[in-house]
Amino acid sequence: MVGRAHQRSSALLRRWLAETHTPVTEGPLEVAVGPLRLRTDVGYASPTGAHGFGPVRVINGKCPVAVAEPVLLAAACAADAQARALPSDPINDPASGSLVDWAVRAPLRGEIDPLELNAELAALACNISDAGQARSWLAGHVESRLLPVLRARAADVPEEVTAELLTGELFAVIGVLGRRGVVPERELLDELAGLLPKIAEAYPETERLIDRWLAAPTVTARAALNGSGLRYRDGGEVRLQPVAFEVPNPLWQRPAEEVPGVPVPDLGEGWSLRPVELTGADGGPDAALVHRWMNTEHVAVNWHQDWPLDKWRAELETQLGGAHSLPCIVSRDGREVAYLELYRVTRDKLARCYPHHPHDLGVHIAIGEPDAIGRGFGSALLRAVAEGLLAADPQCRRVVAEPNVHNAASVRAFTKAGFRKTAEIGLPNKNSALMVFERG
Repeated sequence: MVGRAHQRSSALLRRWLAETHTPVTEGPLEVAVGPLRLRTDVGYASPTGAHGFGPVRVINGKCPVAVAEPVLLAAACAADAQARALPSDPINDPASGSLVDWAVRAPLRGEIDPLELNAELAALACNISDAGQARSWLAGHVESRLLPVLRARAADVPEEVTAELLTGELFAVIGVLGRRGVVPERELLDELAGLLPKIAEAYPETERLIDRWLAAPTVTARAALNGSGLRYRDGGEVRLQPVAFEVPNPLWQRPAEEVPGVPVPDLGEGWSLRPVELTGADGGPDAALVHRWMNTEHVAVNWHQDWPLDKWRAELETQLGGAHSLPCIVSRDGREVAYLELYRVTRDKLARCYPHHPHDLGVHIAIGEPDAIGRGFGSALLRAVAEGLLAADPQCRRVVAEPNVHNAASVRAFTKAGFRKTAEIGLPNKNSALMVFERG
């Protein structure tokens, strides 16, 4: 596949990877999108998400069986996005249309991307031919476009301004220039990071938003493929109505402070929690207990980790050997009833999905014993864990979780425990409700 069809398929794949927060590195890439499994080679991995791909092919096992033409890929993305969302969500309303509506009409309209750059910026991104021109464009764009709009819209919703000016324009052009090999993206991003504080100093009304652009680990962008609120038709006319989502911020500098590992919380009120202990070649009784729980139907249906014992032993050993996640056994009145994974968000896949604080903590929960289900244990335990973690780390601002949006019982349990749903986030294998328990 060559030419504009490949460009459209690449644009769709870039967006799908971004909107499901799938990490991308140079080299072979295999990814499932709805009923399709795709394979391509990533020739260019971009800090702004403007990755460059070789031919995108549908595979069966390890064998390529077809080229992922744009309409086929759009249909797979639409099927996956609709399945990830709830039946009542706008994306599943027949009147909303689907991404296929755009893909069928894109060749007639000469469109490559569902959310294209405006014509002037698109032409500039394609015509700039060297690093000097790129730097001149950046300085001029900041002066003539970014600054006046920032000043005029200083009181507007920050997420809307960010999605329009930063991710939708500056990052988009910088990404194209990097993918074309005109200039390393990092050079332009560093230059932009040097220009922004000068604007904030000269024009105080812009300081709040610029500080956010420089200090937040994620920034707002517009989603076109995956999101429960997406619509592709407006009164019968094909017109994409995107939704906001968060992407990793390439301007963000990770703090030099070393964040500690996961603390062990004191739960109180009849609960006890301890880290998993591994003994012997097979992991001992704790590994056997976690393996048994994970292979019970009510846990496996949501965790999808009904692995053999040796795989669970290796997983627990990996967690215990790092600072990312701490596997724990929870008892109620002396009886072991639940498995928890406590984790530092900054070291987790969730760090790509929302503007986290370095000390944020997260929790995964499985009530292992079937007779403990439906007795209020889940919500009581979650509240005890959240309060215990906040007490154990005074710098932790919030405790978070990301249950599948389809897991209504889990979302209800988190809500009853005092967590609040703040967003829906796309992950490689699901769409999750971001549930947050905040300090004070």
